[in-house]
Amino acid sequence: MSSSTNVVADYYCVSHIPAATVPSSRLSDILAKMRQGRQLTKYSLDFLAQQNLPSLYLLACGEITYEAYISGLDPASLSRHQAAKAALEAKEAELQALAAHYRVRKINHTSGSTGYEIERKLRRQREREADEAADKARKILQAEWKAQRERNCELAAAAYSTSAIIDGYTELTAWEIVRYFHLEHVLAAVTPPMSDLLKALFQGCELNERELAFLSQHAPAHLFQYAFGKLTIEGYLPVAKAVEAEALALKARNEAIEAARIAREKDPEYIAMMQTQALYKKYGISLTDESLRLRMTKLLQQIDAGNRLPNEELIWLNTAAKKHFTAELRNAYHRLEADFHADQYRRTQDPWSAINASGHYRKSDLPAVALELIDSVQLDRLKHPKVRSAMFTTRGGVMRDLERRSVAIEMGEKAHALMPKDYRPCTLLGAVHMELHHFEKGHEWYEKARERGAPAQGIDSELRSIFQQLDSGGREAMKTFLLSEDSIKYQWLKGGSKKQRGRMVDDSFFGKATA
Repeated sequence: MSSSTNVVADYYCVSHIPAATVPSSRLSDILAKMRQGRQLTKYSLDFLAQQNLPSLYLLACGEITYEAYISGLDPASLSRHQAAKAALEAKEAELQALAAHYRVRKINHTSGSTGYEIERKLRRQREREADEAADKARKILQAEWKAQRERNCELAAAAYSTSAIIDGYTELTAWEIVRYFHLEHVLAAVTPPMSDLLKALFQGCELNERELAFLSQHAPAHLFQYAFGKLTIEGYLPVAKAVEAEALALKARNEAIEAARIAREKDPEYIAMMQTQALYKKYGISLTDESLRLRMTKLLQQIDAGNRLPNEELIWLNTAAKKHFTAELRNAYHRLEADFHADQYRRTQDPWSAINASGHYRKSDLPAVALELIDSVQLDRLKHPKVRSAMFTTRGGVMRDLERRSVAIEMGEKAHALMPKDYRPCTLLGAVHMELHHFEKGHEWYEKARERGAPAQGIDSELRSIFQQLDSGGREAMKTFLLSEDSIKYQWLKGGSKKQRGRMVDDSFFGKATA
């Protein structure tokens, strides 16, 4: 690749990204500066961070070497780069060849215009002579086909007349004529207008141009060729028999396949297998471990039937079958749990049921349903501080989901005032302040949550989730703040992190045992 833009794109193995090979594009300018060793501005780094090129971003920030960048490239991306590079090289070679061709043509034209005119005249003469020869050959063929068409009609008429004078002769039916021409596989052959044309051919009647045109479009090629005079009846019959035999054999095979399909689809085992496949597809599960299949199938059938999972099955999903606990399956599980606890609340008016139901509705991405349920609880009837705190925390979590963060903070502070030793209001407040870029305040609340027994893994997971959901400026600011607080605890920020979803449990499953 001769273009400097293409050379730089090749150096960073990004030829498959269009903007990288477009001169003066923002990405190509950034790549050129990197190749020259020039320092990038914050805006350029922010732009890179938004391009879904994490390794290139880390290289630009100086956090990895060029060798580490190249060795860490995804094989699929490298393959696309190589293909794009080859395409660019081929295009450039084509343009160079075209330019060379026009240069030679221009030289020849200007240096010998007389010779060029002579060659042009000779070429036109040769073309005229070729056209005349082709036209003459075409006319000869047309005459031969017309003569053969007339002979075909004469022979057919003679055979028909000979048969008609035999005692007891009856006119052949349309189906019998179809069989004579070996067209049993052509459904339209037994109905007009095709059947009328076959009868005319059988009796030796000459077809007009309109009728021949119809056969050319709707009849098998060999029938049209016979009617037009390109085939004799002796040449037609072997071809027709072979085509008919092949068509009937194909029809028999297709009928056998269809019969087998119908029989298979009536088989209870097949029906059960297809239902199971549909179930796995519905919940996004691709299971290769046969030792898990029987248990997983029963579990999916149970979920799909609207039945709650026993606790031991939930434990199994979170341990041995964890990689198969898909988002679709989690959503279905939480929706069933939410509906169950909501029904419990409506029957018993137990506020803990409403709290647990709301938590599950949130995990089913139904915060509006959770809010409706929470708002139906009469707070003035809740006397114990723990249940009031849990209710405020739950409502705060719902408001966080609905991005009404000022209300979420208000709810979290009320919950904390009621239960200052409970870590759950602290995690809620920590999360909301982090999302608002109040990093120092958010960090203080998370530290309070740690002191009150919040699981460290849960806090770490929550921070990763918040980090991924911020815009590029927010991520950079959050990263700078947390690393300045504890570069070891938050070292995952140095190399990026996998995108995670989900929230720390801050508002549900409080239970009544410790009331």
